[in-house]
Amino acid sequence: MEAKLRELKETFPGRESQIDQLYSFFGYKDEPFPPSVYIYGGPSTGKSTVVTALLHCLEIRYAVVNMVECYNPRILFESILNQLSGHEIDPKIGTPYARCDNFMDFCNHLQTIGDNIDLSESVVLIDKAEELRSMEQLLPAFLRFDELTDIPITVIFLSDIVFEKYYYKLNVVEPIKMHFPQYSKEELSTILAMDFDYVRTLIDNEFEFGPDFYRNYLNVFLSVFYRVCRDLSELRHMSRINFVKYCEPVINKRHKPEDVMALWRHISPILKNSLEVLYLRVSSNSETKLLTSVAHNIELPFYAKYLLIAAYLASYNPTKDDKRLFMKLHGKKVKTKTDVKKKSKVSEQLNTQMGPKPFTFDRLLAIFYSILDDKVGFNNHILVQISSLVRLQLLSQVSDTYALDGRKYKCNVNFECIQSVAKMVGFNIRKYLSDFSHM
Repeated sequence: MEAKLRELKETFPGRESQIDQLYSFFGYKDEPFPPSVYIYGGPSTGKSTVVTALLHCLEIRYAVVNMVECYNPRILFESILNQLSGHEIDPKIGTPYARCDNFMDFCNHLQTIGDNIDLSESVVLIDKAEELRSMEQLLPAFLRFDELTDIPITVIFLSDIVFEKYYYKLNVVEPIKMHFPQYSKEELSTILAMDFDYVRTLIDNEFEFGPDFYRNYLNVFLSVFYRVCRDLSELRHMSRINFVKYCEPVINKRHKPEDVMALWRHISPILKNSLEVLYLRVSSNSETKLLTSVAHNIELPFYAKYLLIAAYLASYNPTKDDKRLFMKLHGKKVKTKTDVKKKSKVSEQLNTQMGPKPFTFDRLLAIFYSILDDKVGFNNHILVQISSLVRLQLLSQVSDTYALDGRKYKCNVNFECIQSVAKMVGFNIRKYLSDFSHM
């Protein structure tokens, strides 16, 4: 078992302490499993992958359900029953193990399964557990799952938010809590370096390179992307498509593989342009064409265009400049040395070249109403249009869905795209950007 545990740690670098802690919960057969464990951390921090890999390694029977897919209790209950019983659904008929409409029926069916299969020390893994807040009383029931079913089944909750955000005022049983922190820059470099065999298939066979060449590229890549994005899935996607461009001068024999500075000068502007299409998942060949014509391809409503403009301004302007840029009677501003230095800013220091920053929902609305000539009241149509921009991936939400007051977003479009949208509504975008307003 020690060999398997060591292999597991090598497979998931940066998660050694979490694997040890999980092993202390489930690795000793002569000790009872904990009733419930709550694991939280940001997206792409390895929560579900590490837990399922450990359970599989320990040969523990488990069921995995995603609360986004199981959007009502019946689907949730039936999915757990199917997996714990080993029931295979006929794709033509789709009949579950048993129809289950409430928690009492669910417990009865589990006890029936337990008569034929040993369910002691089994695990139910609930991913996106924050969605349980919309299903009344299910969270307290799952926290006391072993008592209600009379079977020692552990429930593991996986979530992006801390447990305190569930706001349950009842005396619920507190689960054991574990945190999966964001990966450090060194850990991300180690994880991405594991893609070495895959990226070799993306490059022409005439160019042979070793792990050190790929490591040098990752150092350059993370020096640009790490300050903007910590999401491993997005970083892996962007690192792969940009590595092909990084190798082009070597393949064309314009530079040698060991000429690190020349390769850096070649890839640096490309990486900075790639920041503007982060999270959009567009192909490298079509990204520029797509982004500059997105406003023409997608028929955005009038207010949605202004909301997108407001989102771009909120993402690329410092908060301290809002009063000067958007308030008419902001008072006289005394010119300082900082203002003089702004005129000599190099392009690498411009906010529009450093990637989008998150902004709050309140700040988005404040800028929206400031730049909009028409005085429209706040209503549900505004909220729907913001949701539509998120679904179209023109905005990305970077906070908890249920925290309406503290909800945060990022703008995903580049300057060329927002300039095109601004021209449609006759809005001078440069006048309201900190990078250009002093010119």
